[in-house]
Amino acid sequence: MNKSDKTKSENLDTKLAAIKRLLILIDSVNKEIELSKKINANLMIRQANHLKKQYTKELLGLLKEYHLPIQLSEAA
Repeated sequence: MNKSDKTKSENLDTKLAAIKRLLILIDSVNKEIELSKKINANLMIRQANHLKKQYTKELLGLLKEYHLPIQLSEAA
């Protein structure tokens, strides 16, 4: 493996780790939203939705680099 291929592989690993991290964060926020709904904690729901939108925008930015036909207009 030459230096260029190694750099590309490291970049891909970094991007995949970031995508995985964001998916885990979004999953956690979804759970937080559900729990907050059960106790009628509207402020916590709004805060969690704000975080979810932020994480989703970051995720879409990473996925955009792969030229995927993804449209989540509500999230963006």
